[in-house]
Amino acid sequence: MKGIPEGLLGSERTVKPGLERTQALLERLGHPESRFPAIHVGGTNGKGSVVAFLESVLLASDIKAGAYTSPDLGDPTERIRVGGVRIPEETLASLILEAVEPVQPLEEGPGRPTFFEAMTAAALAHFDRQGVDLAVVEVGLGGRYDATRCLAWPLLTLVTSVERDHVEFFGPGLHKAAWEKAGIAASGVPLLTAETKGDVLAVLTDVCRDSGAALTVVQPDDVELVELSWDRAVWASRSDPLGLERFETSLLGVYQAQNLSLVLAALAELSGGLEMRVDTVREGLRVARWPGRFELVHRRPWVVLDGAHNPSAARGLLATLERLAGSASRRTLLFGALRGKLVREMADVLFPHFDEVVLVTPSSDRAIPAEALVPQARRKARAWQVAGSVAEAAQQALARAREDELVLMAGSLTVVGEARRVLEAVA
Repeated sequence: MKGIPEGLLGSERTVKPGLERTQALLERLGHPESRFPAIHVGGTNGKGSVVAFLESVLLASDIKAGAYTSPDLGDPTERIRVGGVRIPEETLASLILEAVEPVQPLEEGPGRPTFFEAMTAAALAHFDRQGVDLAVVEVGLGGRYDATRCLAWPLLTLVTSVERDHVEFFGPGLHKAAWEKAGIAASGVPLLTAETKGDVLAVLTDVCRDSGAALTVVQPDDVELVELSWDRAVWASRSDPLGLERFETSLLGVYQAQNLSLVLAALAELSGGLEMRVDTVREGLRVARWPGRFELVHRRPWVVLDGAHNPSAARGLLATLERLAGSASRRTLLFGALRGKLVREMADVLFPHFDEVVLVTPSSDRAIPAEALVPQARRKARAWQVAGSVAEAAQQALARAREDELVLMAGSLTVVGEARRVLEAVA
């Protein structure tokens, strides 16, 4: 990042347990986390979409909202927004330096802060200095020891779902992942979840009881899809806690039903203390944007970007494709992934449904080389090839596809970000 001396922060991908480093940064910044309320959003899939919906509704209701999400699609300023506007790069760099430089070197104390810890401290300081009414903050990884757990004034905590992912941190099952994600529970604060798996709910119940949080289980199918086209999705809530009747979104994934069920439940909890009219809630849901999540970036040929990076997300992506792209004369998948992902299972879900799979290598030090994905393609793909960079493969796929064909780019948000920049340039 411009303005940040090389070596000042740990690697962007470095993960360290513990909150001591973030707390030290926030102390240097005057404890901004104590001066605004927040909604804390954790889970495996759907965190970013939930933040995007909530942020959009709050802004439509003239509530000055901050939003913090991760990862980004190529520009760190995407992660921090106030009033829907990204933090200026120079402001971000200045806040990081203000927080980090006075506590360097930290090797004798809690250690050098990671990139994510510094970003989190900068986000909370930006929210404070901009005078937000409410912040919506996405957990980075897990929850219990995530830097965002330093929030001092949570109004709500949300857990979207708990799925198999990040097995290098959570192991192969769901128990440890559920325990980590439940760690955002706070005494006296409602914790809402759209998770229904019995073993996961048992963990959430235990943690909430021990922490004094009030657990509410939201039915993930409360919101149902009524109509879907390339232009919009129309939804209806069975319980309709806000009196919306039918409403629409520009986010098209059928998997948004579960996210929307959680969002409506959260908004119902907030409605007693915040002024939100039905028309502004409906408008906020309609205009919400979340790039890289079943994002249509080109028509005829149809080009879709989706950051699905685990088997559950891949299944949701495929369900949407079956609804929207069933008539495509040919389907091509550009697929790349990062180490630690459940690539074999993702291949099982996606590869058989495409006429050709193009294997790519993302620009990341954690990328799985395209050649290493060949065994999965041999097992499950009808036809496949190993391509060069994501940028080259995206350009070639767009140039080669006919008007009635579909090209999907998925497997990692890194792939999506790289492809998105190329496609924006040629649009």
